[in-house]
Amino acid sequence: MKTVVVYDSLYGNTEAVARAVGAALPGDVQVVRVGQVNARDLEDVDLLVVGSPTHGALASEATRALLDKLGAPARAGARAAAFDTRFGYRIAGKWGFAASKIAEALQARGWTLVGEPAGFVIKGLKNGPLKPGEVERAAAWAKTLS
Repeated sequence: MKTVVVYDSLYGNTEAVARAVGAALPGDVQVVRVGQVNARDLEDVDLLVVGSPTHGALASEATRALLDKLGAPARAGARAAAFDTRFGYRIAGKWGFAASKIAEALQARGWTLVGEPAGFVIKGLKNGPLKPGEVERAAAWAKTLS
């Protein structure tokens, strides 16, 4: 199974989650930053996992740009999943989070979603770190995707 985990990260928190997800998945897994991948190359995978920090209830600009260029999967049965990193404050969730919007974009392009969009919590207002246990929770979530 060919899997690509694509992420964007400003302070390293989303990258840490992406790497934990990639390490927990079986088979041929690549973990790549969003700016280092071509959308067309992603269409030929069995599982595509996309992660982004949540910025104003949306995925990062770079993640949204990649999703805008992404087409339908080339392989029958290809699946996709989405995650984000987010603040743990209740008010932050009033407008939603990036993971659900990433999942909607993937589904709109013909990808079959596997698993629920997941959010991993950072402490503080900006740069984290991740809340204790979130990396382990990311690995456990990844195991539900295969």
